[in-house]
Amino acid sequence: MLILAPMHPVMLVYDLDSTEGKELPKNLTSFSKFEGGWESKWLKNLVENANRHKIRVNFKILSSSNSGFATRAGRDSEWKMRIVIHDVLDEPSRFGVLCHELAHILLGHLGGDKDLWWPSRLNLDHHSMEIEAESTAYIAIQQLELTGSSAAYISCYLKEGERLPEGASLDNIAKVSGKIGQMAKGKLPGPKPKRERQEKNQ
Repeated sequence: MLILAPMHPVMLVYDLDSTEGKELPKNLTSFSKFEGGWESKWLKNLVENANRHKIRVNFKILSSSNSGFATRAGRDSEWKMRIVIHDVLDEPSRFGVLCHELAHILLGHLGGDKDLWWPSRLNLDHHSMEIEAESTAYIAIQQLELTGSSAAYISCYLKEGERLPEGASLDNIAKVSGKIGQMAKGKLPGPKPKRERQEKNQ
């Protein structure tokens, strides 16, 4: 892959999939693996409810070291946000990664939206965002009795004995994990645009 780098015109980098050598540690190859009593409707419901929030979910081939990501949609798009999940993952793992990426959006880590469907909390540092998103995903999947590698993932950002970063919010984690759990269990009505809410309240 070609990248731009400080003090260099361009540089070549390689993903893990393009290298050879000793077998990698399990925590690098199964960090997005989720298991348990699985029902396909959970993933289908979560994707459909995300779409109703103008969050587009795509499944594409990424790499073994990139299970998914969330980003803002383009200005000319009908969507507010976009999530891409690694297409090779099995359904429970797709679901677990989707919970994490959706949490980033609903926690406001990518900024707010004009309809105020989620807050803007861009002031958080990267560690706080990752701890919040994975904690939210962990609670959501626990509601469905799934298991994953959330504890190991969070430990990369929060060492034993350390306190939760000052900006991280347990209240937001609880609210968003509950919402994602509801979005997985059944189809919910889509939120109303700001203008429609204002007209209804008049």
